[in-house]
Amino acid sequence: MAAPQLSDRLLTAEEFFELSDPARGGKMELICGKVVRHMPVSGEHGETVVMLIEQLGLFIRKNALGKLLVEVSHLISRGPDVVLAPDASFVSNERMAATGFPKYGFLPFAPTLAIEVVSPGDLDSEVAEKIDRYLAAGVERVWVVRPQRLSVSVFQGATSRIIGTGGKLTSDDASFTAKGFELPVADLFA
Repeated sequence: MAAPQLSDRLLTAEEFFELSDPARGGKMELICGKVVRHMPVSGEHGETVVMLIEQLGLFIRKNALGKLLVEVSHLISRGPDVVLAPDASFVSNERMAATGFPKYGFLPFAPTLAIEVVSPGDLDSEVAEKIDRYLAAGVERVWVVRPQRLSVSVFQGATSRIIGTGGKLTSDDASFTAKGFELPVADLFA
């Protein structure tokens, strides 16, 4: 199948998946049928994501809670299609039960937890729009990690709270069914 050409027409998630990777790296997402390209991230951004993955991954595996993913595409809505690839995401076993875990292509469901690490060039309006899209799609928790502010904002439905370097992220913040997860926010920025 020939890869679809980028044009003014809206793409479906399936057409989006057939596009080539960005020539200079980075990632692409599909917002209301339109391709949005993101530049490769900085070292600080990457290091923060690795710290999160290390800490979350140990707890998720130990408690067999589901899957922890990095920049995996999730189809979160149709008509026009929206495919987002959070910096990290957790998908609970319960969320995967209906469809399973596809070996190829985007995941046909929203994550349980979506994590976005904000880079200096990210616009607050774009971050807020992404949070709204995740929550509207049924994501239980959204973390917005802001290294420049040394904080993590946790969004759950219509509520949010900001956790600074004196606080901890917990199982409830991650929407884990197992208790006992604690990650000092200061550790993310050490």
